[in-house]
Amino acid sequence: MIRQQSPDNQLPQGVDHINRLVESGFAMVEELLFNPTPEHGMLRDAVRRLVEQEVEPQAIEHDFERSRLRGLCDQNGAGFTWCEIFGDTVRHGFLAETAYVDLLILGQQTKADETSGAPAGFVESVILESGVPALVIPCSHGRETIGQRMLLAWDGSPPSARAMRAALPFMAHAAEVHVATWAAHVPTAPYSGVDASAWLNRHGIASQVHQRGPTHHLANELASMVARLDADLVVMGCYGHSRLRERVFGGATRASLASLPVPVLMAH
Repeated sequence: MIRQQSPDNQLPQGVDHINRLVESGFAMVEELLFNPTPEHGMLRDAVRRLVEQEVEPQAIEHDFERSRLRGLCDQNGAGFTWCEIFGDTVRHGFLAETAYVDLLILGQQTKADETSGAPAGFVESVILESGVPALVIPCSHGRETIGQRMLLAWDGSPPSARAMRAALPFMAHAAEVHVATWAAHVPTAPYSGVDASAWLNRHGIASQVHQRGPTHHLANELASMVARLDADLVVMGCYGHSRLRERVFGGATRASLASLPVPVLMAH
């Protein structure tokens, strides 16, 4: 598990989220702290010396979070690594680390984040380019639970299937699992006829299916169902396309992340 952290994030709240996940059985936590740096790696040493002088006021806060996180991992028998990236782009440095982790934890990105180390479009590009499932935590999240009442947005596509498989460890400990689809018919395998609920049942996970008609406002429909079911974790595929040589979210994916008040587990 790897979590993105920028200097201006609310550190204690971030640790609380990791606390719940570590207690669920994660074996390793790696924390990456980003400091704003120039694009050119040739300035790495000079930048390190400069940044070390400038971030001293933040050091106490970082040490506090690092101590809390290390104590939490020790209590639950999970490994722990703390990294600080200097002299490289945030996106490149983070993506290089994602090859060695099972899950990314990312904060919902806001305009304010663009001056604190994470550039515009960071969350989108990391999810789309890393190939690693990501848990995106909304800025306003204040629930006590994550993954007790789960909602899978299912359309039968490869991204949706990858998200469902990535969510299995969470679903195994959930009190309720709901499968929602917005289509004329519940998506099934074309020859075997297996649907998402039957596949989950093979893994010992009972689920309730909710079928709704096709919609052009998936984000709104999903938010409404989250409220009705009191879900605390949404699972969905992540869709994107290329624009100006960068990978960006599709409209439904971006709208869902912006409007959902609960964490979203995504896979691309």
